[in-house]
Amino acid sequence: MLGVRQIVKRYSGVTVLHGVDLEVGPGDVVGLVGHNGAGKSTLLRVISGATTPDGGRIEVDGVRQDIAGPRDAIAAGVATVYQELSLLPNLTVTQNVYLGDERSRAGLLRREEMRAGARELVESFGLDLDVDRKLGAYPVATRQMLEIAVATHRKARFLLLDEPTTALEGQQVERLLEMVRSLAVDRGLGIVFVDHKLDELYAVCNRVVALVDGRVRIDARVDEVSRADVVTAIAGEESAPAAATAPVDRAAAEETRDVVAALPSEDRTGRLLEVRDLRAGGVHGVTLRAEPGRVLGIYGLVGAGRTEMLRALVGLNPVTGGQVLLDGVPHRPRTPARAQRAGLVYLTEERKHDGIVPGLSSPQNVALPVLGRYRRAGFLDRGAVQRDADDLLERLRVRGNRHGPVVRLSGGNQQKVLLARAIAQRPRVLLLDEPTKGVDLGVKAEIHRIVRALAHESGLTVVLVSSEEDEVAEVADDVVVMSHGHTAGTPLSAEDRTPQSLRRAAWAAA
Repeated sequence: MLGVRQIVKRYSGVTVLHGVDLEVGPGDVVGLVGHNGAGKSTLLRVISGATTPDGGRIEVDGVRQDIAGPRDAIAAGVATVYQELSLLPNLTVTQNVYLGDERSRAGLLRREEMRAGARELVESFGLDLDVDRKLGAYPVATRQMLEIAVATHRKARFLLLDEPTTALEGQQVERLLEMVRSLAVDRGLGIVFVDHKLDELYAVCNRVVALVDGRVRIDARVDEVSRADVVTAIAGEESAPAAATAPVDRAAAEETRDVVAALPSEDRTGRLLEVRDLRAGGVHGVTLRAEPGRVLGIYGLVGAGRTEMLRALVGLNPVTGGQVLLDGVPHRPRTPARAQRAGLVYLTEERKHDGIVPGLSSPQNVALPVLGRYRRAGFLDRGAVQRDADDLLERLRVRGNRHGPVVRLSGGNQQKVLLARAIAQRPRVLLLDEPTKGVDLGVKAEIHRIVRALAHESGLTVVLVSSEEDEVAEVADDVVVMSHGHTAGTPLSAEDRTPQSLRRAAWAAA
């Protein structure tokens, strides 16, 4: 049994874990859920040795473990797979399997032994991998599953999985969930599974634990607690599924009006975006039309070219053919700065890779693209920068220490900082790439309301790329499906815009 007893953790005097208890036995799959900032990732970092707690203890089979770092956790039988993959793409599969655990004799690497061990490992997990090939040659889904296999390779008894399905879709998710079931049932591992998709949790977990503001709110078997109860616990009554006759959420309506008011009135008009047979890296034949005051949803499977299409529209990927028109006038997006001047603003999918600047504060991150607006006689008006950025962050209800490094905020609050940055640029065409990736249900609902308000109340043109069918069906006014770098078929009508129809359209075109 892995026992987490009364764990307390503070950052800068703020308590983020208030005496958390958690137990995981052999064969258990415990789903850990909660809003961003609830303490899920902090708890995993404590158990894995990446963070030292301020109180409490960790036990394995009733024996206290002094876990001062990841090596101590591994020695105690606890392995962790984080949302951001840690295997190295420039090394071979074999080198990744034995990284830090190399086999040697008389100072020489026992290469054949390691190759044989790596081959045995990938075969035991049903992975079709050449152990001599560099890992970077394989798709993210394959690397994700290899990461789990490697974590169990070193005799792990307990496995911590942090949002393992975020970058996966469709059959890839099913395959990973089946791997988790097998590790629990066939190998007897105890697993903590952090996820914000309740369908996945209820498909694979036997228990669910909900954290709310650093405290355990629910700890029950999945057959004893409903999904609605979990949503209510972590997101509040207003975020739970409501009946068609439910009263208007006045607080939510006021919040969206507050965000919309941040845009100057002269910037509250979108531009008609037309894309005709667009060709760029990973894109060959995209045709679509996004209208002011509406949300155009783009759906497709992994590798469909959705991200590549957005990056081409703002000059991050070179366009090699086709046309982009803004209000009927040709637009050649050569650089992001030029796209911004034309009113096109892009919110990246990978906030940690090319989104936030981790060492800067939240206001500094918001103001980066618009610093020229605050130059006065050759000097930067820092007070105005801080005031305006703080005002926008307050409107978006960004929680936590906004004036410390943004990397210390939860993932959902980091995502709000990036959304604030996009709004600060006064977009007329807002391109959103997976805007709720890796955020909790409450933050997701907030972002959905804001996106709809920016289109319907401010009149902006919004293009929303998402791999979640529910999100596209709920938020978008119009939907097109992409497959293999091109748009597939005609836009879906309102009556056809359901998760099932999106799935059918995407798989039919695959």
